[in-house]
Amino acid sequence: MFGLLKMLYYVLREFPRLLDIRANSLRNVPDPSKYLAMIMLSLFWCLTFGIYAGELFYIGYNMIGHVAVVTMCFVTWWPFRNYRLRTPPVRKDWLRAPDRSSRCDELTDEERQQAVARADQLLSR
Repeated sequence: MFGLLKMLYYVLREFPRLLDIRANSLRNVPDPSKYLAMIMLSLFWCLTFGIYAGELFYIGYNMIGHVAVVTMCFVTWWPFRNYRLRTPPVRKDWLRAPDRSSRCDELTDEERQQAVARADQLLSR
């Protein structure tokens, strides 16, 4: 019973993160691909629960509905894992302005050479 409660707590804690596109593994994927992946997964989940409910309603408890749900869990896990492994994280270049020009806190070449010369003078003493 305690294991079931732990699993329920984990699902309730992680489920919103799975549905939030800004937080799940699809966050670095381009928008059209992200949209397609989420639509396909929702379609497959609808089909899975339709099969599961149909099996319970017409035939009784059968393994086909259970197999469909377990299979869909793995089908959902697979693209999230692949997107997380194959898409590079978004890196921001903090030392550049959006137009790729140097920011005011970055040294120019002349200032950098003067700083190196000053450091060399201090180290040679």
